[in-house]
Amino acid sequence: MRAWQALPAAALLAGLLQAGTAGAQPRATPTPPPAAAESGPPKSGGGGGAGGSVVRPNNAACPNGQAAEIATSPEAAARVQPLSPDQRLCVRLSRGQAAYFRVAPEAGGDYTVTTSRLGRSTDTVLAGLDARGRKLIEDDDGGGDDLSSSLEVSADSRVAVIRAGTLDNQPGSFDITLRRNAPQTPPDFPTSQEMATSAPPLEPGNTRHLRLRRNQTAYFALPADRSGLVAVTRNLRGGTDTVLALLDAEGRVLLEDDDGGGGFASELPLNDPPEGAVTLRVGTLDRTAGEFDLVLVREAPQPPPDFPTTLQAARDRGVLAPGTMSLDLGRRQSAVFALPAEGSFVLETRNLGRDADTVLYLLDEDGAVLAEDDDGGQGLASRISTSRAGRRPAFVRAGTLNGQGGRFDLVLRATGGRGTGSGAAAGGTVGSIEEAARRPTLQIGEAVSVRLEGDQPAVIALPNDGRLSMALTFSLSEGADTVLEMLDADGEVIAENDDADGGLASRLAVEPQPRPAYLRARQLGGETASFQLVLIRPVE
Repeated sequence: MRAWQALPAAALLAGLLQAGTAGAQPRATPTPPPAAAESGPPKSGGGGGAGGSVVRPNNAACPNGQAAEIATSPEAAARVQPLSPDQRLCVRLSRGQAAYFRVAPEAGGDYTVTTSRLGRSTDTVLAGLDARGRKLIEDDDGGGDDLSSSLEVSADSRVAVIRAGTLDNQPGSFDITLRRNAPQTPPDFPTSQEMATSAPPLEPGNTRHLRLRRNQTAYFALPADRSGLVAVTRNLRGGTDTVLALLDAEGRVLLEDDDGGGGFASELPLNDPPEGAVTLRVGTLDRTAGEFDLVLVREAPQPPPDFPTTLQAARDRGVLAPGTMSLDLGRRQSAVFALPAEGSFVLETRNLGRDADTVLYLLDEDGAVLAEDDDGGQGLASRISTSRAGRRPAFVRAGTLNGQGGRFDLVLRATGGRGTGSGAAAGGTVGSIEEAARRPTLQIGEAVSVRLEGDQPAVIALPNDGRLSMALTFSLSEGADTVLEMLDADGEVIAENDDADGGLASRLAVEPQPRPAYLRARQLGGETASFQLVLIRPVE
């Protein structure tokens, strides 16, 4: 049984140490995420190869239906029995397997494939693939019964092969059945990118009324002159939630928008992509049925902004200086600024006008988002610390929610974050591992005064003396709620503690390995907080 005792700070910490010595336990290793459905299950062994294989059925395992041969690839589906109307096939899958089926000609072009009689813990997933094996439509739990699937296929969907599998490629058993549907009226719009390329392009200002069936998507060619063009959905009926996407010639998504038009409507600017053939894809969230209007609107050009809007323009302008800058953003407009290469900073928006709801993004050198904040400030204002990025951000992008535009002030201010006592001189409190590695380690028994602003953390190197220690926070200012974390050299959290013994202070057992390692202190809630931090030694 260890008794915890501070060395020079024993008298100061006597009241704290009576509460016990239980520290936080290391975090458990996270479970890897399941494989994405789009990747498909791996081919089975036993004669697989490029063309896939056919697995012969075990008839004894299917007392209620005809056992199905399992084609393990779209190519192998030509060598097994196709799905015929009202014929129930029994499917048994091993781990990593999926069954591929073609559809018999007598099924016609409109039909529904369902799974039923699911075995214990089986969760089916059905997908319709095109002739090249690319997924067009998919259903997981739409079969009515728990975990069963139902895939509705129309003649215009270009489905060539049905893939029947399980969630996360687990083993499972189920029956699969195809039922014919009444022929649907052919749509008056292209339902594939190939069809759209041979159809006349959409004309700006002309409204197209669209009624999409479940799993149906519309595609449209666009005019060569896309300057100022915006695709907009309007007059959404019956809970429709639209999604717009701009595709390149290979079908890759260049731009996408879900709710940028307000509510469930979409609004997608079309003048940003490079020159060349592009296609507008128009659908609904989760591929549900929906009814709405689509229109291309050509907006008047906006006057040149007095702030940079691209990474290159931000580089050319130079580093943003601490202080306040007033911004007036138009619709879908954002401002980009280069950040100082040294020091820790807090960025926030203030004095919001014209119904602005701001969003701040910290970006790396290539423009990738490292961290973001929507409403971390007062009301709809934003507030973010550069320490939130995990590594030093190169740029900040200031915009508005859904690109609605608005007027506001952008404030950049430096944060001190350094202790003021002798412990600060010895250990220092800075905001990153890189900075902490260049400073002395935290000294045993010497209390450090810490003041944090917003999301700013304090990071201090831990001593490498091969002995167990404990970190404590105490003398918290009003409203302060601390969190202590032990980090390895890569910044991964080894152990953490939030509230010791039901209070808002923290107490963390610090193991002697690994080294180098660091102690990070944070304040919950984003408010300014002051507290004392100390590292103490157990006495045997």
